Amino acid sequence: MKKFLVLFLSLGLAMALAACGSTDDVSTGADDSKDKKTEEKKDDDSRKIDASSQKTEALGMKVNLGDIKIMKDKINVGINIENTTDKVLNFYPDQGNAVVGDMQLSANMFLTDGDVGGEVQGGVKQDGVLEFTVPEGKELDIDQVKEIKLNFGDVTTEDFMKNQAVSLTVQVK
Repeated sequence: MKKFLVLFLSLGLAMALAACGSTDDVSTGADDSKDKKTEEKKDDDSRKIDASSQKTEALGMKVNLGDIKIMKDKINVGINIENTTDKVLNFYPDQGNAVVGDMQLSANMFLTDGDVGGEVQGGVKQDGVLEFTVPEGKELDIDQVKEIKLNFGDVTTEDFMKNQAVSLTVQVK
């Protein structure tokens, strides 16, 4: 029993540490206080772009992007949302996907940094960084990524009578 507990705690610590490092420098776009660069090649074999011009609205849910960080094994997307209605809207962007070329990356809801989505009460703003992981055994060629199509799923009314898909396509220059 003691060995199991030590293994469980070690695994939890390792997962927590792995999740922390990769989203630190990705802006959610919720605050405009930091200087923005349109594109930045990083020393750690990653590429970060400012996607804050990308925004849409679905059923009263405003969806805005911040930074996008492209790495060989994942893409981190800063996002902020606002329910501009006085009703509950359901939205689960951390269960969406990203398409790069002929590769589909799935969002990993357990590695999302921040609280974004779910049952969002009227007037509430949320932000976070979504992580889209590359399929096992594959890698992104960072310099060849020209476009990222982000499919965040549907915004749905509380009574599930109306829904609208949220997708954004980001050009990577």
